[in-house]
Amino acid sequence: MGFGARVLGRLAGIPLTVTGLDRLPPTGEPFVIAANHSSYLDGFALTAVLPRPARYVAKAELAGSPLTRLPLSRLGTLFVERFDSAKGLEDFRAVGEAARRGDTPVFFPEGTFRRMPGLLPFHMGTFQAAAEADLPVVPIAIRGTRSILRGGSWFPRRGAISVTICPPIPPAASGRTWDRAVGLRDAVRAQILRHTGEPDLELERVEW
Repeated sequence: MGFGARVLGRLAGIPLTVTGLDRLPPTGEPFVIAANHSSYLDGFALTAVLPRPARYVAKAELAGSPLTRLPLSRLGTLFVERFDSAKGLEDFRAVGEAARRGDTPVFFPEGTFRRMPGLLPFHMGTFQAAAEADLPVVPIAIRGTRSILRGGSWFPRRGAISVTICPPIPPAASGRTWDRAVGLRDAVRAQILRHTGEPDLELERVEW
């Protein structure tokens, strides 16, 4: 899939650059990836640059339709419930356990994307799963996908994509799981925000 994504990018004339591949943990060390979500092209970009297989984490609603369930399941997608808190927590814990067994889950903790630029607030599921499993989170910032294919549009435009892989951030060594998850969320979000070049929508919401 990675090879196919790279070939497709070249054929489409979309330059794709990646920085920080050496920051990924060594093979065999479990970790979780958290990336910003700007476009349907984000998964394409990550698949093209990541040197090892990854399993994307998607909302459970996508498993409700055969049109999305079948292809996503064949890609190894992990589905999590968003509206039933108890079931959602169970799903996120299962993702954390999958990571400890050697999978590399990829989360988009914003949960969605919109047409206008800006980093949305992060949901806690990603970081609670990582804190409970005592796993580091690798922040990844994606730039350019929103300009090429905006939300609500199916007509891509010319542009370039860059992916920045930041150093892994481990959860705090001690403290309550929730507090460790909050600290992890804030640290990961700060790194992603630093490299996206987009405004902080969480800050704008608080100021408003």
